[in-house]
Amino acid sequence: MKNKIKKIMSGALVAVVAVLMFAAPVNAATFSVSPMNEKIILVPGEVYEGSFKVSNPAASTEDFNYKIEVQPFYVDEDYNPIYVNSGDFNQIVEWVTVENPKGTIFPNGVVTIRYKINVPEDAPAGGQYASLTTMQDLSGEASAGVSIASVPAIAHIIYAEVAGTTERAGEFVSIDVPGFVFGGNLIAKSAIKNTGNTYGTAKYSVKVTPLFSDEPVFSNEEDPTTMVIMQGRTYYSETVWPETPLFGIYNVVYAVEFDGLISKEVSKMVIVCPLWLLFVVIFGVVLLIVWIFARKKTKKNRQII
Repeated sequence: MKNKIKKIMSGALVAVVAVLMFAAPVNAATFSVSPMNEKIILVPGEVYEGSFKVSNPAASTEDFNYKIEVQPFYVDEDYNPIYVNSGDFNQIVEWVTVENPKGTIFPNGVVTIRYKINVPEDAPAGGQYASLTTMQDLSGEASAGVSIASVPAIAHIIYAEVAGTTERAGEFVSIDVPGFVFGGNLIAKSAIKNTGNTYGTAKYSVKVTPLFSDEPVFSNEEDPTTMVIMQGRTYYSETVWPETPLFGIYNVVYAVEFDGLISKEVSKMVIVCPLWLLFVVIFGVVLLIVWIFARKKTKKNRQII
């Protein structure tokens, strides 16, 4: 089964990629990008202006020479990020222009990366996705013939929706709460397929109460887990009750909603019991049954005598 654990992610897909290029040892492994993603609406024929920040931390001992690459972004069938052209979903790559694609950031410095998106008049309605990937610019070192190294890169993901005939739709593939937990944490699972032509956001919440009480012992209803699901993809989610007790009987409510279009709620009584304790209980029950039969047999023999 395809399982993707996304415990505490708020409406975002954080992507960190590794790029191979000619380089010297990298000092910029700790540089950061903020925000990691943004959701925007584009109108055909108009220009959108956006920005994000790249920081060189105070702990850095060197200047950070950066460069920005505009890359296509999508996810594969297992929902792993991919940075290859996926056809109509990545046309936006051709529309993006970065104003300051290269530069230098001093230690404890911050640079605002500004970009424009020139949306064509005939831009197709629906989802468009791109990555503005920040990496260390080592062109000078590479020209000196330095050996190959792995350069960290951080992606600022653009989730864009082009206005027009947008279809929002989705369907549940599965949703389940286990009736028994024999060890570890309780995990509620679901899978949603986005059947529309743009991205949508799914929300996941779990509420756990003791069998004879309405007072929650765990709930993330106030801050549900969220996930962006891209068109044509199925996302498998697991919502975990961290530090599930070793033993107990609980009422569990698992609620899932996709983009305000579809929702499902599963309520189930869940027995939490370690496997070894279950075997002890079964063994005790078997012994009790044997003892009862033996006692009856002994009593019957006494009556005959």
